[in-house]
Amino acid sequence: MSRESPPAIDPGGDVAWAAARYARREAVVDGDRRLSFADVYERGKRGANALLAGGLAPGDRVAKLMHNRAELIELGFAAAMAGGCSLNLHGRNTLEDHVHMLNDSGAAFLFLDENHKEHAEALGRECPGLRRIFAVGWEGGGACPPYEEWLRKGAASAPGVVVEPDSLFHLHYTSGTTGRAKAVVNTHRTHRAWLAKFFRNLDYRLGAEDSMLHAGPMTHASFNFIETTFLRGARNIVMPRFEPDLFFDLTKRERATTTHVVPTVVRRLLESEKFAEADLSSLHTITYGTAPISEDLLREAVERIGPVFRQTYGLTEARQPIAILDSRDHAADGTPAQRRRLASCGRVAAGVELALLDDADRPAAPGEPGEICVRGDYAMARYWKNPEATAETMRGGWVRTGDVAFADEEGYLYIMDRKNDLIITGGFNVYPSEVERVLCLHPDVREAVVIGAPDEQWGEAVHAMVVPRPGASPAPSDIIAFAHGRIAGYKKPKRVEFLSEIPRNSRGKALRRKIREQRREGGAPGAN
Repeated sequence: MSRESPPAIDPGGDVAWAAARYARREAVVDGDRRLSFADVYERGKRGANALLAGGLAPGDRVAKLMHNRAELIELGFAAAMAGGCSLNLHGRNTLEDHVHMLNDSGAAFLFLDENHKEHAEALGRECPGLRRIFAVGWEGGGACPPYEEWLRKGAASAPGVVVEPDSLFHLHYTSGTTGRAKAVVNTHRTHRAWLAKFFRNLDYRLGAEDSMLHAGPMTHASFNFIETTFLRGARNIVMPRFEPDLFFDLTKRERATTTHVVPTVVRRLLESEKFAEADLSSLHTITYGTAPISEDLLREAVERIGPVFRQTYGLTEARQPIAILDSRDHAADGTPAQRRRLASCGRVAAGVELALLDDADRPAAPGEPGEICVRGDYAMARYWKNPEATAETMRGGWVRTGDVAFADEEGYLYIMDRKNDLIITGGFNVYPSEVERVLCLHPDVREAVVIGAPDEQWGEAVHAMVVPRPGASPAPSDIIAFAHGRIAGYKKPKRVEFLSEIPRNSRGKALRRKIREQRREGGAPGAN
C-alpha cells in the first residue's frame, strides 16, 4: 500500500485568518506609522504579487538588509505567500559578510534600507545573482527602485500559491563564532512544527490586549515573536534601535506588555539614569536569552523591575524554546534551592526531546556534564549547501548544540559552557563560564570573559578579561586573590587584563574566538 504524499500548504493561510479575525485592530506601530491587521495583510499580498511579477520562482531567496522597521514584517509575509524563502541579514554585519551571505544563498531579491544605501552599488556589483535591489525608506533610483512605488504595482488579491511541506521557508545564517557563517535551513514543515511548539509552551498572556515591544533586532531573536504576536491578535511595536530612554518612552506610551531582550540590555536598563522614573508597570513578561546572564544581575532585575522575567533557551539550529525558566522560577528571595535555579536555563520545554551526551554519544551520568542534544520536527532541516557540517551537527538524528550542561534532580539544566571553549590546563578541564561567574561576584567587576592562553608549563592557562564597574580600578592581583577559595586553584586566572568593553555578536554572546585571535596579534579589543 503506497503512502499518500503530504498535502500542499497555503503559506499565507494563517496570516489571512488573523487579518480577517482582527481586521481593523492595530497590528503594527512603527513611529508615526500605524497599520491595522488588514493593512499588513494587503501590503503583504501586494508584495507577494510584485515578487511573482518580477520572476520569483518557488524557493527563491528574498533578502532583507535593514534595521528594525515595519517592512520587515510585511516582507516576511510577502515572501512566504509568494512561495519564496526569506533571508534576514543583520544590519551590523560588514559589507564583506553581506556579500558572502547573498552569494552563498543565491539571493534573487534584496530590500535595502537607508542605513545601508551606501552599499547598494557594491552589492549590485559583487553579487551577480541579485536580480533587483529595492530602496526601502529612501529615494532609490536607477538600479534601486523605491519600495513603495514597487509595492503599489502589486495586485491586492491573494496570490493563490501553494507549497510543499519541505519547500524552503527561511534561511538564517549563524553568528559565525566558530568560523565562517553558515545558513540554517527552515522549511514550511519545520516552521509549522516550531509554531506549534511555541504556542504549546506559551506560559504567559498573549492576546488582542497585548503589545510586543521589539527592543532587539527583528532579524534575529526578536524574529521569533513577529508572526506569533500577529497570529494572537496582539500588536508588534517596532523599536528602530535600542536606547534605554526610547525603551522607557515606548513602553509607557504604547503600554507594551511583553518584550524580548538580551542580558546586556537588562544591564543597560538598570544602569540608566532614567530608570528610577521609568514606568514599566504595563510589562507583564520580559523574555530573555541568547547569552549567559549573571545571577547577581538577574536577581537585581527581579528585585527592581518585578517578577516578570522568563528565560528561554534555544539556538539557530533548534529555535527557542528548548528549555524554559518561567517567572515562578525567578525567586530572587526564595529558598537556597530556588535561588540556585537562577543559574539554570530552566527545564525542558514541551514537545522537545533532549539528551545530555558524552563524547562517545552515551547518556551522561546523572549530575555529570554532557552536550545538550535535541531532536524534533521543529529543528533545522539542514545547513545550506554544507552536507559535511549537517552530518556533524545532526549526527545520529540529534542536533548537537555545542553547549555542555548538567541536570539536577528536578530536571533544571545548568549550562557550563560551549564545548569548543573548554580550557584544558595541566590535564584538567576548565569551563570559562564557571570562572566568569565567580569573577562577576567581585564588587568592582561589571563583566568578565575567560579564554585559554598558550602556556609552556600547563599547555593552556586561564586568562581573564575584565570590565570594571564605573569608577572602580581594581588591580589584577585583587581579582586573582578574590577567586582564591571560591574555585579550584587550577581554575583561577593566571593573568588578568582590563577592557573598556567585551566584544559581542548580535545575540550578545562574547566573541571568544575574536578575542583569542586579537591577543595572538598583540592585543585585545577595548584594552585599557
